[in-house]
Amino acid sequence: WVELGALDILQMFGRAGRPQHDSRGQGTLITSHNELQYYLSLLNQQLPIESQFIKKLADNLNAEIVLGTIRNAKEAVHWLGYTYLYIRMLRNPTLYGMTEDVLKDDPTLEQRRADLIHTAAALLDKNNLVKYDRRSGNFMVTDLGRIASHYYITNDSIATYNSLLKSTLSQIELFRVFSLSSEFRHIQVREEEKLELAKLIERVPIPKKEKSTDCDSALIPLL
Repeated sequence: WVELGALDILQMFGRAGRPQHDSRGQGTLITSHNELQYYLSLLNQQLPIESQFIKKLADNLNAEIVLGTIRNAKEAVHWLGYTYLYIRMLRNPTLYGMTEDVLKDDPTLEQRRADLIHTAAALLDKNNLVKYDRRSGNFMVTDLGRIASHYYITNDSIATYNSLLKSTLSQIELFRVFSLSSEFRHIQVREEEKLELAKLIERVPIPKKEKSTDCDSALIPLL
């Protein structure tokens, strides 16, 4: 078993009781003692909302480069200063991989922002989404970067395509490659969907080695 996330807990407890019939609701939470204080604080006090922007920084940076609003690393550092990530880094630097005294040496976190931009730009350059001149800091958009931005394809998926796509692939192998896209990573095959998937596989016969209940295998006939 795994601990439920904060959003799951709040959603389930929020559904306790019937609004039209009950004046109060009751929820029961079973957890280990060391997690008890966390859940109590979650339900009884407001916790700060932290930024998840670093995980998607490369994709958002690529979108801005394609739009033409960011042309170099200096402009990207300035752009990052307008984000909620920047606000939270100022308020809680240790949570974002910095020491408490970093604000004394760099009150605006310009170096930290520059490091984040450099890492994201280097990743985009590696995946051929942009051309990044490390000496001048200039960015140049590529056709692949435009495609990724216009069709909301993540750089993780582009990296997968770059490593697996070949001119000799058959149609079935192409479907296999696309089924590995990060956009499908969290798709789950539900128990009630297995019968429908089995019918679909019979109508669209595709030779496959995996079990039909596997997520990657189920995505192939759906695609």
